[in-house]
Amino acid sequence: MLECLFPKMIRAYHMALSRFFAAVVACVIVVSTPVLANEVQEINQQFRKGDLTGALDRANRYLAKNPKDAQARFLKGLILADQGKTNDAITLFTGLTEDYPELPEPYNNLAVLYASQSKYEAAKNALEMAIRTHPSYATAHENLGDIYAKMASLAYDKALALDSKNATAQTKLALIQDMIGGQPRKPAAAKPVAAAPKPVAVAAPKPAAPVQPVAAAQPAAGIEAAINRWAQAWSARDVDAYLAAYASDYAAGRMTRANWEAQRRARITAPKSIEVTISDLKIEQQGDTASATFRQAYRSDRLTSTVTKTLKLALQNGEWRIVGETSR
Repeated sequence: MLECLFPKMIRAYHMALSRFFAAVVACVIVVSTPVLANEVQEINQQFRKGDLTGALDRANRYLAKNPKDAQARFLKGLILADQGKTNDAITLFTGLTEDYPELPEPYNNLAVLYASQSKYEAAKNALEMAIRTHPSYATAHENLGDIYAKMASLAYDKALALDSKNATAQTKLALIQDMIGGQPRKPAAAKPVAAAPKPVAVAAPKPAAPVQPVAAAQPAAGIEAAINRWAQAWSARDVDAYLAAYASDYAAGRMTRANWEAQRRARITAPKSIEVTISDLKIEQQGDTASATFRQAYRSDRLTSTVTKTLKLALQNGEWRIVGETSR
């Protein structure tokens, strides 16, 4: 029996060439009792909070007793992918396609993982299987178009490496790169323009401006400015400025402050690019404390997500700092 599960459960990766997005998974097989389903939901919540090691350990213990649970296996694949264990995630999603060939999401996730390794032919084959199992799966159709565009870009790039004066190839390559948001091709370059399959050291973008003291005369404006600086630091992958936006007594859940900072540093520096935008900001202030709720759109070269986030802030030494953070 198929049952559709939405943001409460798990996500499927959505790919746009060098950028990897997260979208809501459509339908997965439900084989668990309500009690077991609750256990999977709790593992998912632990995963969404960033406790990857704990979530993986719990998923492994659950799967030891329920090895055929499709939801838990899918979730474990997402955890492995977030940990950078791409080959392990590929093995897991491949197993899901073999056991549940009627589900398109595992094929789609396989395609994203293959693309991250520049294995575009394998990615194309996986997406074609996803469409074959679910012809109306729009995400797979879009991703397949992205793969075709990427493969065409590489082919034109190779043509120019062999004949740099080929004006037709230059025009076609420029059109494709403009469509996919790629960078202009450097003369005589013949390397793929896809993102590296795993994190690499890259030159840091310009750091965001350091957090400045907030004038008490305009508290609401100061709160908004502090939130914008926090988002700008995140977008610039300036970890020090990002962490400086949080109070020393920030509630990091069950993690220690040191472990939380280490996790955030790893997650911010791993992608090659990050863009965080904020909209629909609503601020409620009570003296030296405030609550800010907004829509947060996150995009990196690995994934994208849109959530409703609430930041709890406190005025400390003339500066608004984040003391709590929740999202849904």
